[in-house]
Amino acid sequence: MNIFLLFFYGAILPVQSNDTLINVQAIWRHGARDFYYCNWGCDKNNEPDGDSQILTPAGMRQQYVLGKWLRQRYIIDNHLLSPQFNENEIYIESTDYNRTIMSAYSNLQGMYPEGSELPNVTEDKLLPPNSGSKSPSIGNYALPNKIQLIPIHTKEEEQDYALAIYCKTTGSTVKQNKQTELYHTINSANQTQELFQKFNSELGLVGEQQVNDIIELAKWRDTFTCNRYNGDQLPPKLAAKTLFFMDEIALLSFSLRQFQNWEQSKLYSTPYLQQVIENFDNFINGKSKVKYRGSSSHDSTMLGIISGLNLTSAQCQADIYLKKEQSDIFCLTENIEFSSNLIIELYNNTINGLYVRILYNGEYVPVCSKQGTFCQYDKFKSILRQQFVDYEKECNLSKEIQRPVVYKIPLWVILFFVLVLLCTCGIFLLVFKLKQMKDPDVSDSTISQ
Repeated sequence: MNIFLLFFYGAILPVQSNDTLINVQAIWRHGARDFYYCNWGCDKNNEPDGDSQILTPAGMRQQYVLGKWLRQRYIIDNHLLSPQFNENEIYIESTDYNRTIMSAYSNLQGMYPEGSELPNVTEDKLLPPNSGSKSPSIGNYALPNKIQLIPIHTKEEEQDYALAIYCKTTGSTVKQNKQTELYHTINSANQTQELFQKFNSELGLVGEQQVNDIIELAKWRDTFTCNRYNGDQLPPKLAAKTLFFMDEIALLSFSLRQFQNWEQSKLYSTPYLQQVIENFDNFINGKSKVKYRGSSSHDSTMLGIISGLNLTSAQCQADIYLKKEQSDIFCLTENIEFSSNLIIELYNNTINGLYVRILYNGEYVPVCSKQGTFCQYDKFKSILRQQFVDYEKECNLSKEIQRPVVYKIPLWVILFFVLVLLCTCGIFLLVFKLKQMKDPDVSDSTISQ
């Protein structure tokens, strides 16, 4: 089947019986959290210490439901994974933030709701050595409510390029992006200025308090979004229409801030997409048995990836916002809300070989072209590899902080040092014995003192 037919096949027909789903890599934004910016309805002098942007109960529920959706698709419907957790089949990673780690745990509770039963052992083997310990009345399951615990892997932020997109040049990138013609065009557009005016009026902001920048406006919008998800109040005079327009421009402001051009999109998407190709290749070549890899991340991670996959761009969003004539392209414009997710599926066709499909929030999106939702894996890999950049170099990351190097000492070196140590001890012992033989009264006189 040539590529043209593959596009046609992907646009018209569902996956056929001779197609087998063999590997999945999913990435999601964490669930609803507490506010990030203290700009309305909070006390700057009474902010909590530590990670204040913790996952809320609403965020836990979001991720739990997403996990159930993933279970239905990849365990029940497609039989990709075993019904019970199998450590050889899945690998879960997260950025080193409370909200992403908690999101991963919540997600996995939906994906694997029941844990393993206890082995047939005596009661004392189920208790710690503490005196007075008693076994709880929770039946034959290890934990209450049949909970299944699954390991979640993290890295320090400075070493996490794929999910935390740690990069030393991000600050200068944002500063430069706020000086571009495209940024000023959007910021000074009539509909944007009208939005600023309404927002400032409805919130009663005057003087230096007034908002006249779309990135600053996005920070206020983030607070209101958290309030909406967590049942907190909104400004009483903030009109629903104003909030709607703030939602409409949210993704555009984020793209203009950090992912404004193709070079920036390529940069921030490189680490994760490189990881995707590496994981698929390792599975195909038999180097890995992992069938499902889940990654708990942030909206910045997600926007970098969907920009790198050509599913959106600052320019196409700006053209839509300014109501310019559009070419026939696919362009996501809705903001990456809490628990948004992107899934890359790898299939094997018995006749035509490997191909990929991509879902964004549960819907298939174009891959390798503006129309087709199928793409042969070799072509997908070739396209991505052509756009990969040297991330460490572009982000000014020194070799010292990349990844911890584990030095493995050769066995012969260890044996050599052990032999030297034994010989040294033997020599000292021999010298001591010879000295005793020459002066037999030394030891007795020492003891009698």
